[in-house]
Amino acid sequence: MTEEENWDEDLEEDAAIAGVFQHLNIHKQHTGKSDYSEVRPSNERVDFVTLPCGHRMPTDYVVAWFKCYIKQKKTNFSCPHFNGREGKSCGVKLSYQEIGRLIPLTDKQREFLEENLATLVARRLFDFKACPGCQSHVERRDRSNLCVHCTICTANLKRTYYFCWNCRREWKGPANNSVRCDNNGCGQRVITSDPLTFCKPEFKRKMLEEKRDDIYPIKDKSPDRKRLALLINNVEFKYLSDRTGAEKDEQNMEVLLKGLGYTVITLRDLSAQGMLAAMRDFAQREEHAESDSCFVVLMSHGDACGICGVFDSFDNEEEEDIFATDEIFNSLNTPNCAKLRDKPKIILIQACRGDKEGGVDVPDAVQRRRNKEHREKDFCCLRSCTPDTVSYRNENTGSHFIQDIVEIFNQHAHQDDIEELFRKVLKKFKMTHPNQMPCKERTTLSKKFYLFPGL
Repeated sequence: MTEEENWDEDLEEDAAIAGVFQHLNIHKQHTGKSDYSEVRPSNERVDFVTLPCGHRMPTDYVVAWFKCYIKQKKTNFSCPHFNGREGKSCGVKLSYQEIGRLIPLTDKQREFLEENLATLVARRLFDFKACPGCQSHVERRDRSNLCVHCTICTANLKRTYYFCWNCRREWKGPANNSVRCDNNGCGQRVITSDPLTFCKPEFKRKMLEEKRDDIYPIKDKSPDRKRLALLINNVEFKYLSDRTGAEKDEQNMEVLLKGLGYTVITLRDLSAQGMLAAMRDFAQREEHAESDSCFVVLMSHGDACGICGVFDSFDNEEEEDIFATDEIFNSLNTPNCAKLRDKPKIILIQACRGDKEGGVDVPDAVQRRRNKEHREKDFCCLRSCTPDTVSYRNENTGSHFIQDIVEIFNQHAHQDDIEELFRKVLKKFKMTHPNQMPCKERTTLSKKFYLFPGL
């Protein structure tokens, strides 16, 4: 089936989505009555939901996966639960309408989902873009003409306003053109430089020839290699302060991991049960059989007991929502994740481990087989701070930990193995961040792991 046919099928199955178009400011927009009036907004915690396929899972995990699908520009959601008997993810399709009936979404969740779904569907129904002058969505009626008229800007400016569909700047030149306008650079391909330094083929060949027995086997870059990375980023909390600036860390890590050849699964705002479900399902993904490694990145508040879920509260023990880091290793160890046996598993954790402060930035803290195989091996974990101490995050630029990892990897991953990269992160912290020191833990790599970016 072609991508176009898939889109058409999605539109037919989710025809009710058209009812949320009134949330978009689109010229010549479709309107309709929403089919979701029976959904009652709720700020109450809902722990689990049973999906039509019969799988029961944390509600925040289901919502996080729906957002992940939207981020991937998909309008259909499918159950992420791994079916052990069939050896693959459940995959039963679910519409937004079904999810809305099963889960009492908050107003903020519903607004996010409906607006983004409507935008995705509208892109198939209409040819529209945001006007550079007023940011409203304008439909292009003549697809052979890059010169598009914005009625809102025309009314506001009291003159006829056109913009270029290609470069999204105010139009210059003849008003009928299918190639380019007269703005500098319009019609030219913009080449963005990847900050990640790629590995040279001769370096990779040399390392594999000279140190083959001391290096983990790495699959060559190809469609058959299916590297996966799981990124969990808790930003908004029910009781604790929101982690302002964490969006920047998420964006930087996604760019880095994709540059290293990993398909990134990003899940936002999970409870401890949601993180546990995410880890267990990630461990069973069929792609690991065709991979040579994996990354797991967790970013949240934290304390000495573990990583905070979005419902944690230090004022009420009954509302404790803590994810134990042991579960990361348990999910990916030899008995529970056979597809990653003998393959490097890199764990990065940005979270506090106590309340000992020492800086001015916003702290990520709260007050509180048949054959004999090693149960846990081939792990390498770097945490953002030592036990009982605070991990710092800047509201504008993100955390020191993620910033420095991205910088070191971009500059040195083409020639250094993972433990040398981590050592350079520690060295930079020693020189530039006197109030915080990352900590390498539970590292059981028996060989060197080179990422060989670009190859």
